Amino acid sequence: MSEWEEKLPPMLREKLAKIGEATPEEKERMKEMEKLDALLAEFYKGYLEPEDLWQKLKEYESQGKQYLLKEARTKLENSFRGERLPIKFIEKNGDTLTVELLKEEEMEVPLVLELTDSNFSEMVKKYPLLVVDCWAPWCAPCRMVAPVIEELARDYQGKITFGKLNVDTNQLTAMKYRIMSIPTLLIFKNGELVDQKIGAMPRRMLEPEITKYLYN
Repeated sequence: MSEWEEKLPPMLREKLAKIGEATPEEKERMKEMEKLDALLAEFYKGYLEPEDLWQKLKEYESQGKQYLLKEARTKLENSFRGERLPIKFIEKNGDTLTVELLKEEEMEVPLVLELTDSNFSEMVKKYPLLVVDCWAPWCAPCRMVAPVIEELARDYQGKITFGKLNVDTNQLTAMKYRIMSIPTLLIFKNGELVDQKIGAMPRRMLEPEITKYLYN
């Protein structure tokens, strides 16, 4: 079994065994899919700027590699960066995609900011009262807290800033603040960490623990 086949899911390996050796074209597509996954991983981690990702997607467009564009659209729109995605996929003639890079003024300001290792310090300094929800996609209690954070972000817009930090893809920040359990909320006031809340809490309990820093 080749190295690329070993990386495939068991069901796909079994299917390949039944239909025989993949064609050179199929192998090349699989390699390109792996490269796309690696490219998106760099973007998720904040190591790749949106402009650089857009340029790569435009290369796929000019090369006629629609299967890569469609895969990129699905993965990006379903990712934690989907809400604040600066790249717009436009469908033409029913099945052809083209990509555009949005200007800052064309994008909606999200209620909950996306924080990364690369922008965390900047955001902490920028916002007088910042509440950071440390989470991970696999964490069920995190999914319980998410709607509470969104409600509070909407109701206290302009007074309290809320952000989300994926600890799986931003491990440097997670280690710096010793995040050992999630969900964990980090509360910063005037650039200083003033409080930390661990575990899923309902709004009636969490809200007073956060809003007291508006007045203290």
